[in-house]
Amino acid sequence: MQQIVIGTAGHIDHGKTSLVEALTGTNTDTLLQEKSRGITIDLGFAYLNEQITIVDVPGHQRFIRNMVAGSSTIHIGLLVIAADDGVMPQTLEHLHILNSLSILIGITVITKIDGVDNEWIDLVISDIKKIQKDTIFQSSRIFKVDSLSHKGIDELKNSIINISQSLNIFDKSKVFKMYVDRVFNKKGYGSIVTGTIKSGNISKGDSIEILPEKITATVRGVQTHGGEVTNVKFGDRAALNLSKIDINVLKRGSVLSTIDKITVTNYLIVNLTMSKHTLWTIQNNQRVRIHLGTAEILARINLQIKKIEPGKTSNAILRLEKKCGVTLDELFVVRSYSPMETIASGIVLDANERIKRDSLGEIPVDKVARLKYMISRRSKKPLTVKQWSEIFFLSEVEILKKIKLIKAKITKSDLVYFCDNLNSVKQSVVKYVKEKTNHDLFHSYVEMNNLKLNLNLSSDWAKYVVNGLVNEQLLTFENGRIKIKNQDLIIDKKTANDIDSLKNIISNSPLKIISMNELVKKSKLNPKYVKDLVFILNDRKKVVIISMDIVSSADAFDSIISKLQTYFSGQELLSVSSFKELSMLSRKNAIPMLEYLDINGYTIRNGADRKKGPYFFEQ
Repeated sequence: MQQIVIGTAGHIDHGKTSLVEALTGTNTDTLLQEKSRGITIDLGFAYLNEQITIVDVPGHQRFIRNMVAGSSTIHIGLLVIAADDGVMPQTLEHLHILNSLSILIGITVITKIDGVDNEWIDLVISDIKKIQKDTIFQSSRIFKVDSLSHKGIDELKNSIINISQSLNIFDKSKVFKMYVDRVFNKKGYGSIVTGTIKSGNISKGDSIEILPEKITATVRGVQTHGGEVTNVKFGDRAALNLSKIDINVLKRGSVLSTIDKITVTNYLIVNLTMSKHTLWTIQNNQRVRIHLGTAEILARINLQIKKIEPGKTSNAILRLEKKCGVTLDELFVVRSYSPMETIASGIVLDANERIKRDSLGEIPVDKVARLKYMISRRSKKPLTVKQWSEIFFLSEVEILKKIKLIKAKITKSDLVYFCDNLNSVKQSVVKYVKEKTNHDLFHSYVEMNNLKLNLNLSSDWAKYVVNGLVNEQLLTFENGRIKIKNQDLIIDKKTANDIDSLKNIISNSPLKIISMNELVKKSKLNPKYVKDLVFILNDRKKVVIISMDIVSSADAFDSIISKLQTYFSGQELLSVSSFKELSMLSRKNAIPMLEYLDINGYTIRNGADRKKGPYFFEQ
């Protein structure tokens, strides 16, 4: 059975700790201050059985930050309301927090029932149902118990166990992530942290990353429910003994994760929903407290609108005062800076890109719609399936399902795009090449690097787009140069004579092959000018550019290919020495020629030798 974490919630002195003790036999008030004052200050932990952990959270208003930290990773919320008091301020605040964090199941427990009559309990139940409308608790069963006499405790306990066994919790990420809620040092062991595994799994001996500091540590030991284990997984309550780490680096609010898998940032695009019960409004640039995971971080809110009214929702930018490790779709709670009150809840929409405030309203909250929006925005630099899975903190299988749902396409190199985006970029590329070449001899091509730079295209995407345009007979792409196909060049008489002169020099060279330096020297022309003219000869199929330093006449190259075809009809492998003998080239020219043949499919490397390439199979 998977592990289930249950969290208590409710007003101070409504019997949360006594209820946990009645259920588990454990008093979770471990601090001397807690025992002397009779209130819970920090988080307490108890085990209902080997699979179920109960986190007891403080109810006092001053310790809400600890309550949120304890509630950030629970599966079931236990809302505790004393029969004698009924619904109180922290009841409402805790209810809002649990609802904001999207727990799976809500259970309501009325405590101290021995001190009141049934008529009063009925009134309390009526009030409870009013505040729970439109929340996760709306259809939850209400239990009536007394922790001192144990009345109703067995029924509640059995119900909790049955509900826990019925839950199916799936890990859609597989990347290890844990919010740290406790840090302590144990003699003979060193630094120990506890928390609930939010996703993935971790084993003894694994290396992990501590965020936001991005410091690496090794897991020396693993415990769950007080016992030593070698591995813990998604949903488990765990204690990790970390080696090679200063305990001062660790704190409640730290995030442990697989190395280099979680974004560390102080800039978040979020969606905020104001509480219906607050008197506050959120205004632009307002300073607030953000409770994310087990961390509390101060932040400024930037809005597209003037303010968010109670019960309303809006996208916003959070500028955090310190960095945090965060993933998309994380839920958080917003509290006012002073006086402290829970005023809103939120969800992280994006943690990787910065946008203008005017565009905030465009970002969808729905995950699938947001993926579609984000893919569309990256029309010039598409991301791979793996990158999208990491951004959305989902497995590649899960992200592929969503990519299929929105009918996006995937290239052979795994880039994700929409056809509309591809067509738009193709138009931009053709327009750019036309503008830059404009029938000018000395600007008759665009280099791939310049195209990528000027159109802000990623390398793999630029190649994919250009190759598509080549297949559509709109461009030619050779030796890193992109040209409009069949574009007429205006060549004056002098240039035409220089082209003929270079052609003659190449044809009259030994074996009709020559280095660019030698060609420049013999022609007595400007090196760049010679290079441009050689490309024209290459386009006219008069020469073959073997490398950026060696040029061969086309007929000499064709002769070598013919000899290779004859050679491979009787031999399987071609050595360098055999090729030198066959082509009559020196080693200085033979090696670049062989590399050219490899690149263009005439030959395939086989250790130090070559074998017949796909070109000859197609003949």
